Amino acid sequence: MNRKIYINRILLIISLSVLLSCGGSEETPLAKIITEQSRFLKGYPIEFSADLKAGAAASDYEFTFDFGDSTSATGIEVVHVYDSPGDYTVSLTITGSSGAEKDTRDIKVLNSLELMAIYSVRVDSPSGLTFGSNKSSLWTVSDKPGGRVYEIDTLGARIRSLNYNGNDLEGVSFDSRDSTLWMVDENLGQLIHLGSDGDVMSYQNISSVGDGGGLEGISMDVSHSRIFMVKEKDFGALITIDELSLTHSLQQISFAPDYSSIFYIPSQDKLWVLSDEASNVYLVNLDGSFQNVYAIDMVQPEGLVYDEERQIFYIIDDTTEKLHKYKFWD
Repeated sequence: MNRKIYINRILLIISLSVLLSCGGSEETPLAKIITEQSRFLKGYPIEFSADLKAGAAASDYEFTFDFGDSTSATGIEVVHVYDSPGDYTVSLTITGSSGAEKDTRDIKVLNSLELMAIYSVRVDSPSGLTFGSNKSSLWTVSDKPGGRVYEIDTLGARIRSLNYNGNDLEGVSFDSRDSTLWMVDENLGQLIHLGSDGDVMSYQNISSVGDGGGLEGISMDVSHSRIFMVKEKDFGALITIDELSLTHSLQQISFAPDYSSIFYIPSQDKLWVLSDEASNVYLVNLDGSFQNVYAIDMVQPEGLVYDEERQIFYIIDDTTEKLHKYKFWD
């Protein structure tokens, strides 16, 4: 055999051996951790499962999940609840006749409010929420063109409606000084003062937010004669009206992707601010600076009130037309 041909064959065999040895170690992983949930909340069930590669039979293996909080579970599909927010590493170990393989996934568990109950509300696209005179009832508004103002009980049942048709009502607040209602209309960019019979007492264009302006929520501080409002986005803002001095201020805020509701907390002189897109409730100072955040599990939260004495939140969902009752975890 020609020496040159012989050497080339030897080199080819060596090259193929190296290629095969490298490729043989790059096998498809036996299984990976999967979950359909996009975010993880304290106190809420989280589903994990093992995604086996094609051709593998689950009955040939044992599956052990370690949740990173000193607890574990076995099975190809498991459910776990985290008692504390924080960063966790979830690991999956799969053991078969030929050995074991491990996969890991890092997750962030968010602080959250505890869901107590959900009630249906017979209001078309409810947006905005406020307590009535003695906290035994709530007021909400419909953000549909021609939408009305409704009084409901704390179980979501409709009590009555007022003879007022809005354009794009997004927020409402009860004034305990005279049992009237203050509302914001997003499309008109207006603050509207409504009498207890549904008659318009006054309205004011909020010039600082421009046409429409994205006005979304409103809350009264009757002790200091102040009105707080939020502008939804592009840019988000906290608006404060001082009724005594007849002045108003606008503070740009950026701690959430949008802002859909606001509630003044008299005992703390702070604000709760709700974000629809983030599905979060934020504790905020009066200057708009962020203090804390709590996650909720809702589709489109649009209105919020807070009972300080009982530490209970009521939050209304525009899309599902449901009233959610939350509290802080014990």
